[in-house]
Amino acid sequence: MPRFSLLLIGLLWTTSVHAQVIQNRNSIRLGVDWTSLDAPDAVGPRYVARLARHFGHDRFLVAAEAGYLRKTTSNQLFNEVNPGPNQRERLTVDLTVFYDFLRHPRHALRLGTGWSAWYRGDDIYRGARAAFTPTGLQAVVIDRQKRHELNMGGHVALEYAWLFAPHWSVDMRVRLADLNRAGISSMLGGGLTFHF
Repeated sequence: MPRFSLLLIGLLWTTSVHAQVIQNRNSIRLGVDWTSLDAPDAVGPRYVARLARHFGHDRFLVAAEAGYLRKTTSNQLFNEVNPGPNQRERLTVDLTVFYDFLRHPRHALRLGTGWSAWYRGDDIYRGARAAFTPTGLQAVVIDRQKRHELNMGGHVALEYAWLFAPHWSVDMRVRLADLNRAGISSMLGGGLTFHF
């Protein structure tokens, strides 16, 4: 009887200790996405930070993400006149709901969809023309296109994450955002996540 009592106490104690383990229900992710832009600049790095809440034993994830991209490219001289660099800037906010297809404690394969709002600030060189007089070159007219607008649309995302420590994971992801007038932007990136 004393052995049975000791075994019962041991089982109850281990069950209660297991019940005290706190599951990580939140996460913060920092990463970089290689992001496509509309012409003339093909791609640029978008730095992102994400705050997420995990539900249903980590099967569902609701995430809010903010990002920043700034790309500057130089242009060729036109008749020895510098037209100035192209400057492109994106401030991004994305809200996403993910579903994890893997029932594994260390691996996740998530598919998500959501809403995106991206501020677009562009100052792009479009061309130049020379104005001539009978005595020679009078002036060079530089044509630049400036845009400052907010573009909204939907996006889809697929990501794979590996939990390599109790509170840390790394991931790779592919995203596609349809931003209406700004076109479709595709992203390929990776990140590091802290779970708490």
